[in-house]
Amino acid sequence: MVQTRSGFDMKFVALAFSCLLFFAMPASANDAGTFNAMVTLANRGDAEAQYHVGMMYNNGIGTQQDRSQAFEWFQKSAAANDPLGAYKLGCYYDGQGAGVVATDSDQALKYKLVSAKAGYARAQHDVALMYDRQGNSEEALKWWKLAGDQGLPAALFSLSRAYSAGKGTPRDLSLSYAYFKLSKVAPAKNVNEMASLLSKPELENAERLVAAWKPQPTALTLKAFAGITAAEDHLKAAKNQAF
Repeated sequence: MVQTRSGFDMKFVALAFSCLLFFAMPASANDAGTFNAMVTLANRGDAEAQYHVGMMYNNGIGTQQDRSQAFEWFQKSAAANDPLGAYKLGCYYDGQGAGVVATDSDQALKYKLVSAKAGYARAQHDVALMYDRQGNSEEALKWWKLAGDQGLPAALFSLSRAYSAGKGTPRDLSLSYAYFKLSKVAPAKNVNEMASLLSKPELENAERLVAAWKPQPTALTLKAFAGITAAEDHLKAAKNQAF
């Protein structure tokens, strides 16, 4: 039986949506010395230190987990214009702060936009999701592209879905397949099956895109992903500046 274009489209979209995303959480450190030193620095008005103290309270690193304290430190950090502090404040308004602060989608978007504009990949992805929920597909695509350029798997997968469905952009199965493959969230058999649904020119174009692509994470994204290591590096830098 000859497969219709409609059937082709349905199968392609189904494949693009067939994976679940799992994100491993970094292991917690138990470093009271780092925590105490960071609090001292934060109390001097250091915005990045205020963010790190918030994260240590948030995750229970070097201290007991206390999300109320974390929220207060994220507020201080965001008020002092730290983009990662703004991101976490946005996360608390976006539901992470249940029992600490009421969910507020406008505040969540406001603070996550600060971080997204500063170049943090996860903030860019989150902002894209928020715009997508609002029905603003073009704005969502813009932020997914910025996060995808940094190599964030969730953003690359979302780009695959957008190009497969023609959401916020003309439909492009080559780009959809390329982003699907680059996201690396699917088993190889899913990628191979999706490839089989493309024409030869479409597949060749997609593979050229994949071969030429290189992630370009910003310094801010690398700092955020470094976690406790970034906190320790910040303490060392502050100590060196004091001498």
